[in-house]
Amino acid sequence: METKPDAKTNATHESAKNLMCWRTATSPQCLRVETTTEIHLFVYGYFQHAKFIRQNGKEIVQIQFQDRVVLVKGKNLEPLCDALERLAVERIKACPEKYGVIARNEGVIEDIEIKQRDKEN
Repeated sequence: METKPDAKTNATHESAKNLMCWRTATSPQCLRVETTTEIHLFVYGYFQHAKFIRQNGKEIVQIQFQDRVVLVKGKNLEPLCDALERLAVERIKACPEKYGVIARNEGVIEDIEIKQRDKEN
């Protein structure tokens, strides 16, 4: 018996896949960070520190590389921090605001900010 893929199911699955705010891989060499206007690639060899913060009903994951700090703000971000612990995050991107309600049970990245790291003397 031949089966045909259900176009509606595949479209729904593909849409959900595109809404994912982060993607993991077995051994990524770098972290791809997509803001609304830019794409940055951070080599894991320069990864120094990550911190998970709960603050005023929001969650923040602070990712520190040699000379940059990536601030990821959103909801349900603890699994993202867990994946960073294994250096398994391949890509992160902000979820478009209109899809935040759809993905409310999943981790949602609402904003990504990249800053020059303050040099401590």
